[in-house]
Amino acid sequence: MSDSQTIDCLPSKWFKIRAVGVAAMLIFFSLWFFKDGYWGYREKNEAVVFKQLFLAANESPTTNVDFEVRAIDEFNKVEYTKESWVAFASEQVVPTPSSKALLPREFDYDQKWPEEIVNGFEVLSDNKPNKLWDDFSSRTKLPYEPSEKLYEEGTIREQFIVGGICVGLFLVALFISIRIMGRSMKVTATGYSPPGGDEIPFSSMRKIDKRKWDGKGLAVIHYEEDGEVKKAKVDGMVYGQFKEEEGAPAEALFTQIMDNFKGEVIEFVSDDEDEEPEEETK
Repeated sequence: MSDSQTIDCLPSKWFKIRAVGVAAMLIFFSLWFFKDGYWGYREKNEAVVFKQLFLAANESPTTNVDFEVRAIDEFNKVEYTKESWVAFASEQVVPTPSSKALLPREFDYDQKWPEEIVNGFEVLSDNKPNKLWDDFSSRTKLPYEPSEKLYEEGTIREQFIVGGICVGLFLVALFISIRIMGRSMKVTATGYSPPGGDEIPFSSMRKIDKRKWDGKGLAVIHYEEDGEVKKAKVDGMVYGQFKEEEGAPAEALFTQIMDNFKGEVIEFVSDDEDEEPEEETK
């Protein structure tokens, strides 16, 4: 306040806190979707690939895979000795999907079967490959219960698309926040200046809709300019706020408007009229 008749309401703490919260949420989701698209889903697919190899003979193969190789099936095809099994298994390559866009970028497509299978002759003889999977998943830190199926290329690609949308929303929210932060609403001895607008003289005001002022801190001023009726918003939640310890600047601003206003006042709202005031026209 520069004098007793001028009240300048800057963006409120209420708005700033929410702006920061929205920005943080959008940044978080952007990073989360990017993480899933770049390596998260690929790493989960890696677990599916290895779990497929360790499936027991009485378990159904993992769905939507084009590689249905299980160590126990290979073990049961031939009557192996421990030595012949080691010789055979140690030369086998881990089966993988035909598309290399599904697994981690650093995945070694030439890697041999895990040592748990190669050295698991006794366990495989007892038809307990899940015991080997338990040992392998513990050693490699892969999830013991991976996804039921592979995340396909389209699903992985969608993570980047949704992440990009979140980035776009963040930029829009940032633009709006910067725009609001550079504005204020002000009342003087002669009129009211809406955020980003010119002063509206009290003498030009024809009607004030204050039905939502008490509940939402919103009011709409109808004023006449160049023979045309226009509207301007008073938003006490975004600008000024109503905290008593800070002097309730928004309330003080609106009170001064009402003290100088001589036109029609709309004060009550019914349930079926509960709609947001229209955007201001400049």
